[in-house]
Amino acid sequence: MKKTISLCICLLCLIILGPIKARSQTFTYYSATSNCWTPVDSFNVGIGGFSSGMTLLTYYGDGTSNITSSTTSHFLYGHYYGATGTYSVKIVLLSSGGVHLDSVTFSTTYTLCQDMTAKIYNDVNGDCVFDGGDAIFSFNPGTVEVDSAGLPVDTITTSWLINYTALGPVGTVYAFKAITNPYGFKPTCPTSGIVYDTVSYAPDWGYRGIGFTCDPTVPVDNAIQGYFSAGLTGACSHMLITSSSCTAVPVTVTINFSPKYSSPFITGGSSYTVSGNTVTINIPAVSEAAPVWLTGYWAPVGTLTIGDTVNTTFTLSPTSDAFPANNVIVTVDTIRSSYDPNYKSVMPEGNIVAGTKLDYLISFENTGNDTAHNIHVMDTLSDNLEIQTIKQTVSSAKVTMILLNSGGHNIVKFDFPNINLFDSSHHNQCTGSVGFTINSKSGLATGTKIDNRAGIYFDINDVVMTNNVENIIGLPLNAGTMAKTTQIAIYPNPVNDELTIKAENGAYYTMTISNTIGQVIITQSLNAPQTKVNVKALPTGIYYITLKGESGVKVMKFEKL
Repeated sequence: MKKTISLCICLLCLIILGPIKARSQTFTYYSATSNCWTPVDSFNVGIGGFSSGMTLLTYYGDGTSNITSSTTSHFLYGHYYGATGTYSVKIVLLSSGGVHLDSVTFSTTYTLCQDMTAKIYNDVNGDCVFDGGDAIFSFNPGTVEVDSAGLPVDTITTSWLINYTALGPVGTVYAFKAITNPYGFKPTCPTSGIVYDTVSYAPDWGYRGIGFTCDPTVPVDNAIQGYFSAGLTGACSHMLITSSSCTAVPVTVTINFSPKYSSPFITGGSSYTVSGNTVTINIPAVSEAAPVWLTGYWAPVGTLTIGDTVNTTFTLSPTSDAFPANNVIVTVDTIRSSYDPNYKSVMPEGNIVAGTKLDYLISFENTGNDTAHNIHVMDTLSDNLEIQTIKQTVSSAKVTMILLNSGGHNIVKFDFPNINLFDSSHHNQCTGSVGFTINSKSGLATGTKIDNRAGIYFDINDVVMTNNVENIIGLPLNAGTMAKTTQIAIYPNPVNDELTIKAENGAYYTMTISNTIGQVIITQSLNAPQTKVNVKALPTGIYYITLKGESGVKVMKFEKL
């Protein structure tokens, strides 16, 4: 009886201990991950109950196999597939003696790809190498066409770096070709403006660069971008002054600000003076390689009212350059409880005609007490915008523009890696901005709204949302937000040669004339009760004249014979 009991106990032990031993020598985890930087499918495998000498026999699903051994319980290895596809992978765990201990089968989807990099840069020192003596096109981007096997596959607007995921079998040649040069520049390294890369299994550690040099034969364009953010306790403004000049040139910025504010404090310029409600800022040197940032702060006058409007005009002199229209900005802002340093603006404002090109500027400020190392801006675009026309126009630092799509909506992302933006204790060194243009869709019905706001991400902090800007399709003859009743007349209408604008002196600062698709053709300051505009060169047709100033915005229509 005792022998029988002992035998049963031994059998029971074998039954119990056998499965435990088998389960201890099994896969605890397994995964496969594709990596475009080194075009390989990486297999990550963990073994429970590992003992020295164990090996993995892997059948990759493409007719090849491999035996991998390791001295640790963690296996990490890779496999190069010859083509994109879904593969059935089987991994067999073998003991040191070749005994089959465990196996697992799973599917992996592999995409043959490679991360390629290319950049455009200002080859200041002429050595055809992007180094410390060169500059990026922070406000003057170019457009690069990406070709695969001789066929165009993408178009990218950038001021510096392109990170591109190339698809196709090994040996596929990609070309990065400059099709729109940064304004005032020509490619010299190489002169064709084309650089090449080839899909391969080898890691792509190189940077292909297209070097540009300043072209003195191109007319110089000076420009100003900026906004005025109004609040009950004060106002702030950020301005970017740029020039495509090969050599530094002196310019002057004049700001006509609302009497609702006073005591402006300006940082970034050489010197400035204040006379009444006008600030004059002297900038001794601005060039393509050295744009100038200005920041202004204003104090409120008396007790302000939430919802009241504030009109501001920025003028950059001299205005005798290639595009004088971008030398004047007229903004109309609404007083809020406090001004917002993270701000979005759009030009033109208000009512527009379908197909108008919109110029967006997103400004941000690090208001924290520590450096912001990485910043990115996410902007979900209105479905009423034509995504194919988007173009980055300005940035305060190295930025990469990335187009995304989520839920059928287009998103543009501006990534500022390693921007290292100082904290708020460093005035004029804690701000930045990025701008882009995009066309509204043609054929939109009158009354269609185009709303836009952006989210700004400072490192791992919660998103900071900007204000919302809005355009409305349609230009009624009496459009405008009027702060006071003002008598306005334009004559003769129709007109042959010269159009006269008559309005109260000081009611409006600037005038623009645009055609029926929203293109601004003429821009002119209004400094007297009566202004004459030469329209003789305009083609026959219908035009809109837009007046902006302390009396708001006024749009009127006239016919050119």
